[in-house]
Amino acid sequence: MIAATLRPLAALALVGLLGSIDGCLQTGEPSVPLQPGVPAASAEGTGTVVGITDGDTLRLEVDGVELRVRLVGIDTPEVYPDVECFGPEAEDALAALAPRGSTLSYAYDRDPRDQYDRELMYLFTTDGTFINYELVAQGYAEALVVEPNDRYYDDFVIAEREAQSQGLGQWGQC
Repeated sequence: MIAATLRPLAALALVGLLGSIDGCLQTGEPSVPLQPGVPAASAEGTGTVVGITDGDTLRLEVDGVELRVRLVGIDTPEVYPDVECFGPEAEDALAALAPRGSTLSYAYDRDPRDQYDRELMYLFTTDGTFINYELVAQGYAEALVVEPNDRYYDDFVIAEREAQSQGLGQWGQC
């Protein structure tokens, strides 16, 4: 009688376990929900914004060392050497989300640096705003996957499609 009662519960637990394992196998990392106002559970450290280079690149001081940081998983219109449509607006949006002197949390994906020796990071404000995601959701950036860094790519694609459908940012201007 007890075994018959526990059997459905064991099956339910197994389904939940398999679902969790499947989520981890897809990216090698547990999925972190993208919830506004919730600090990133995967944050590896903090740094101070030293300056903005363009819409997807900034300088971050971490433990006394100034790092050149490329926001991983996204791409914004260029401002150098040629100004592309919505490039200055994307640069201004990053500066508003990450003003000079502000403290940001950061996390890496699988490959921590690009071919230009820039740090590839996901950035979060102290109130939990996921900067990479926000830039895409507001239409300042588009999703970009450069393997093996794909932890949030699916989330970025969904945000990009929504921004496009609403004509936000570059999708309504360019």
